[in-house]
Amino acid sequence: MGVNVVTLIVVVTVLQLASGQPTWSCPYPRTEEKCVCNPVINCGDKQTEETEDTQMDHLQTRLAQLQDTVDSLRNNTLTNLQESVDSIRDNDLTLTHLQETVDSLRASASQKDILIADLREHNRNLTGQLAESQEQKRNLTGQLAESQAQVRNLTGQLAEAQAQNRNLTGQIAESDDQVRNLTVSRDSWTEYDFVFEDNFNDCDGKQYVKLTGYSVGKYVGVVLCSASRYKIFLSDDLEDMFRNVADGNGSGHDHCEFLGAENDATAVGCNLWSSPNTEGYRRQDRGDEPEYGTIGRPGTGYYYHCWYECGIDIP
Repeated sequence: MGVNVVTLIVVVTVLQLASGQPTWSCPYPRTEEKCVCNPVINCGDKQTEETEDTQMDHLQTRLAQLQDTVDSLRNNTLTNLQESVDSIRDNDLTLTHLQETVDSLRASASQKDILIADLREHNRNLTGQLAESQEQKRNLTGQLAESQAQVRNLTGQLAEAQAQNRNLTGQIAESDDQVRNLTVSRDSWTEYDFVFEDNFNDCDGKQYVKLTGYSVGKYVGVVLCSASRYKIFLSDDLEDMFRNVADGNGSGHDHCEFLGAENDATAVGCNLWSSPNTEGYRRQDRGDEPEYGTIGRPGTGYYYHCWYECGIDIP
């Protein structure tokens, strides 16, 4: 501000001198005869005019110097101002960058807090899952121990079953040998442990077989309650199951024929109308060829007893 004021004063002074504006300096006393100090440009003698020219040159030189100084100061000032403005702009940009950095850091901090919260929640979930997995592991360990115990038991049972199978195989082999060597006739009884359907039977004694003379129901088998009381079965083969024999016309008294008795049964046991429904042999009258089919209640029309007395002793 001070440089600008000085510059303004100097410029005004020089302009007044250069423009020929009136001055009030007079080399003589202010009288009307010699020199009237009126507003004139030149007042004095020739020497005075030369002096004024010299002063004017000096002033112009000085003015030029001052103008150079002013220009220099102005240029320097403008340069400094421009540098200051640029610096301020740089500072503004720096502040902007700093603010953006701060905002970014704040956003990062917020994201960090969210991430930490998510990680903590995930950690809690994993902890819970780990606890569940450990509990499942304990349960599975217990189940595995139980399974291993069951396997040991089954292994023992399998060994027992295999031993029983070997025994049964041996027994079957012995039975096959007995059957092959067995002599069965129509005239005499042969002791033989056959397999029978034990669903309506009161006897559990010795077992005997003989031939019937029929092609269906070829063998008759009896299980003794006593020598005079027995349960009667029929079979087509000694190694097949022996089954009940039912009557479709009467109460089965004529079944004593299969035993070789000439007369019908003198006594029968159990209510034949209660005989269970099953597969077996059946016929109508004495002398009829037996047939295989459904017997027992309800509604088959063929029924059987649980024991007979035919008036003969076995064996």
